[in-house]
Amino acid sequence: MIRIVFAVFAFFLVGTASAQDVVKIGQIEAQTGTLATYGWMGHQGANMAIDEINKKGGFKVGNKTYKLQLVSPDTRANPQEALIQLKQILEQEKAKYVFGPFLTNVFNGIEPYATQNNGKFLLMGGATAIHPMLGKPNHDYLIRTWNWDAGSAGFGQLLVDYLKKQGAKKAAMLFQNDAFGKVAVDIYSPIFKNAGIDLQVELFEPGTKDFSAPLAKLAAGKADYLFPGYTDAVLYDIVRQATEGGLFKNFFLVRGSMGPGQKNQDLIENYIAYLPKYFEEAEKKEPKVKAFVAAYKAFYKTNDFPYDQAPLCSSSCYDHVYMLVEAMQKAGTVDDVAKVRQALLSLRYSGLWNIRYDETGEAVFDFDVLHMKKGGAITATRITPK
Repeated sequence: MIRIVFAVFAFFLVGTASAQDVVKIGQIEAQTGTLATYGWMGHQGANMAIDEINKKGGFKVGNKTYKLQLVSPDTRANPQEALIQLKQILEQEKAKYVFGPFLTNVFNGIEPYATQNNGKFLLMGGATAIHPMLGKPNHDYLIRTWNWDAGSAGFGQLLVDYLKKQGAKKAAMLFQNDAFGKVAVDIYSPIFKNAGIDLQVELFEPGTKDFSAPLAKLAAGKADYLFPGYTDAVLYDIVRQATEGGLFKNFFLVRGSMGPGQKNQDLIENYIAYLPKYFEEAEKKEPKVKAFVAAYKAFYKTNDFPYDQAPLCSSSCYDHVYMLVEAMQKAGTVDDVAKVRQALLSLRYSGLWNIRYDETGEAVFDFDVLHMKKGGAITATRITPK
């Protein structure tokens, strides 16, 4: 009996020690569904980084060595599911660090509960709706891992500046009538106005497939560029219908891939797009990117690399796992989230991207402006915000 009790006690101690040696990282992103574009690569990259760190024996903080564990359910872009998942991650898994969400509707759904837990964890996501919450009372848990559209270092501002250099006088904005679509209109209307570019706006309802009516209405305004949508799910239809109908031949994007333009490359004149990184070229020039592509293929046992999805690894992904580990080491703790946050905001990290955070907790990183001409020739301009 004594031996049994001792064995049970010893097992309990081992289990406890093991649990204490693991730092759990939660993740709340859409991995499937029409909006998975903004969460799938985040999961892929974080999973890779965690595996790499663990295979190297973990990481040391003080005199103790830790390993990482990813807890990453699929929100399917559903705010209600995401809320249930976040509760499980915080209350059952006891995670103090959560990546995501990228989607504004998901963040809006979890924000009240997350705010109730201010000080207990860090939420590191790219959602646009996180921006206005940074620095507000009871929102110390927030870090935004995506760079902001507006402001002197904003990719949207710098892209509009680029568009102005192309001689644009008028632009037409065609976005979905949803939470983010309305926010995007609010963000970009003053940016275009300040640049001296007239902006005409039309919103379409979710699920729309035939864009002929709003496209014709916008084309009547004789805009130089069409600024359409924010997901490839609609961009393919919009670009195809706009070009085949002869309504627009010049496009300007701040979200979405190069795919819609490439598919219609013989009908467009100019396709200007924000891309966090042009992996096709970066793989040839940047050793870290080349290594990442090779590691991805080996880890996921594939000969194909998702060049269209990989740019989204700029938010809550591969680099951010390594950056979080570095912050915990600098802070000297894996449990004190306030100290880890302070350390994280003081870092300048050089990985696939050069990442830093401003004083509010919002990411600033380098990115590419891609300019595709008719026929498919692409020029990439690297921009490093000050």
